[in-house]
Amino acid sequence: MLLPLPSDNKAFFLQIAEGDKTAYKAVFDIYKAPFYSAAFKMTRSAYLAEEIVQEVFILLWTKRTRVASAEKPAAYLLTILYNRIYGHFKKIAAEKNLKQLLLQNSNGPEEQSPEAILQAKENQQLLKEVVGQLPPQQQLVYKLSKQEGMSRIEIACHMHISPNSVRNHLQDAVKSIRHYFNDKKAISSILFFILPGLF
Repeated sequence: MLLPLPSDNKAFFLQIAEGDKTAYKAVFDIYKAPFYSAAFKMTRSAYLAEEIVQEVFILLWTKRTRVASAEKPAAYLLTILYNRIYGHFKKIAAEKNLKQLLLQNSNGPEEQSPEAILQAKENQQLLKEVVGQLPPQQQLVYKLSKQEGMSRIEIACHMHISPNSVRNHLQDAVKSIRHYFNDKKAISSILFFILPGLF
């Protein structure tokens, strides 16, 4: 069960909305453990539970005025937590479907012809060129995610934007790249490089 906030919890969140980091830390200290416990029970992953909790508190800070304006800010925060957990399961389902699609429509490495290998290398070079033509924000998010292997939370902190903005920039970047390769009739061989871990 979640621990209650002080009796003036509305004022507590209003202080956070005004940028009060002490109030923010107090809420974090109260809710971190129970939120982590709830996330861990549903995901069965310590790493994912920690990441989800981080996302919740990043969103609390970036959307602090919206949270404070809610009738019950603590309940609103809990809703954010469960939305992040459900989003995780939705992402897993999408990744599973994509992997099955790739397995059904591509040969294994041992069956690839020299021509297929050459085409893959050419596509990688084209991908590099296309990424270089993306808008600066999309390009940076794409590179940090796909080339540096940073998580959405890490990118959000690095760029000082919300995790949702990171997701939107990454989705827009992938749409632009996919559109380009659709035109080039090369989407089937490039999907593996641009889509894993997006959804």
